[in-house]
Parts: sequence; C-alpha cells; structure tokens
Amino acid sequence: MFSGWQSLFQMTGEAAATLTGLLFIVVTLTAGRPRPRGMQIGSRFYTTPTVFHFATVLAISAMALAPAGEGPWPAALMLAWSLAGLACALHVTVGILRLPNHAHWSDIGWYGLGPLAAHAALALACGGVVLRLPHAALGLALTILALLLVATRNAWDLATWLAQGPSLDQEPEA
Repeated sequence: MFSGWQSLFQMTGEAAATLTGLLFIVVTLTAGRPRPRGMQIGSRFYTTPTVFHFATVLAISAMALAPAGEGPWPAALMLAWSLAGLACALHVTVGILRLPNHAHWSDIGWYGLGPLAAHAALALACGGVVLRLPHAALGLALTILALLLVATRNAWDLATWLAQGPSLDQEPEA
C-alpha cells in the first residue's frame, strides 16, 4: 500500500525527530527561569502536545516504512495511535478554552482546533489504511504532512515564547 511513498514517510519522520530534539533543547535551556503561575499551567497544553504531534508523525511514518507495513497489525496500530491523538487534541482544545487567563484566539486555533482537525483527518486516513482503500496512502501522507506543519509552527511559537521569559509586568511565584 505504501509502495512509492517511502521517501515522503522517511522525510516526515526525520523532520519530526529532528524538531522534537530541537524543542527539547529549547525547553531544557529555558527550564530554570521563574515563571508566573499562569505560564506554568498553560505550558502543559502547549509543549507536551506539540511533542506528541511530532511523535505521532514519527510513529506513523515509521509504521508505514516498516517491512511489515502492509499487514493488518501496523494499520491497526496506526488507527489506534491516531484515535489516541484525537483524544489528546480534544483534551488540549478543551483545556485551552478553560484556561483562567483566557488564551489568545490564535492559540485556540493553532494549538487546539488545528491539531484536532489534523488528528481527525489522520484517524480517517488510518481507517482507510485498515480498509485498504485505494487512496489511503495519499490521505495518510497529506494528513501527517499537515500535522507536521502545524506542530512545526507551534514549536516555533513555543521557542519564541519560552526564550523571551516572563514579561516585566508579571511577577514570578516563589
């Protein structure tokens, strides 16, 4: 089913792994800074899900490239992973909407609704892989590429947000 798609899945998997590593570096370098409570609460709805989106792209790409990628088990694993991603994205979207300091509208779109739509499309594409539909490989490739682009944008946003630290009008908690 994935014959001819190896280069794309290899490229997306490598990009996801590299960007995950870079995000870990940014988080590590900014970890010792004092943060206001609002930033501490909000970061769990931003950083961890972005790493999960990269991990999703990496895992789905690896399953598509695996020698047994044509069988029913990898397809079932892809579907299970995508459904877990859909649940995670829904949890994050609801969590962002419930933040006490009211997230910026762009955060709701990029960190909530964008990944939610990408994971929903990914679940549909993985369902197509399970059913061995004719264009399932194309659907899977497009959705992991979309998820990679959303996660890349979010990682960039996180890196610039974490690098600047708390604003001068916010008091860090002791």
